[in-house]
Amino acid sequence: MVEPLPTPDPTGFWAWFSEHQQSLLEIIRGRGQGKVTDQFDAALTRHGLQVAYEITEGELGGELTFTPGGDPAVAAFLDRLVKAAPTLPAWRIHSRIQRKSLAQAKAFVKALHGVDLTGLHLQVATQDGLYHLRFVHAALAQLSEAQRFDVAGTFLDHALGEAIAMGFVASVGFTDKGEGLEVALVINEIIRRAADQTP
Repeated sequence: MVEPLPTPDPTGFWAWFSEHQQSLLEIIRGRGQGKVTDQFDAALTRHGLQVAYEITEGELGGELTFTPGGDPAVAAFLDRLVKAAPTLPAWRIHSRIQRKSLAQAKAFVKALHGVDLTGLHLQVATQDGLYHLRFVHAALAQLSEAQRFDVAGTFLDHALGEAIAMGFVASVGFTDKGEGLEVALVINEIIRRAADQTP
């Protein structure tokens, strides 16, 4: 019989995080023992939280980024979770994947999925202020449907930032033939459109 998860306890989780944040930083920096993800996963489970995250070294020390994986209900929960986070000078905590450079986004895709997006172009259609993107890339088009969507999601979350990807990209498709626009042009246009609509 599978044990049910405990009731979500964000307060308990953040108390644990505050108490262990320095040792987590030491592990991230290669000066501590163990795997940071093992400790973090155990703490999340202990406090009834089933959430996806990235934990890395950042500008100030550590960076903790939760990701809703495109689910608006999970996004709302993560917003509340991050709002309850303690202020720790050595940490940045986010409720969405943050935008990175195109080079970093492509490198992340290659490291995570083993797909080199060199030569990627995008075909673009817009409707009701939303973007419908078709990835023009031979190797990507040869992957299974699930793999293609995983790669596209990872790339867009990191190239645009997850909040913009969720709010402005309505659909993605794939082809190995045809013309397309330079990726940087499309990404920059979507970022500008998002900035124009932000109050």
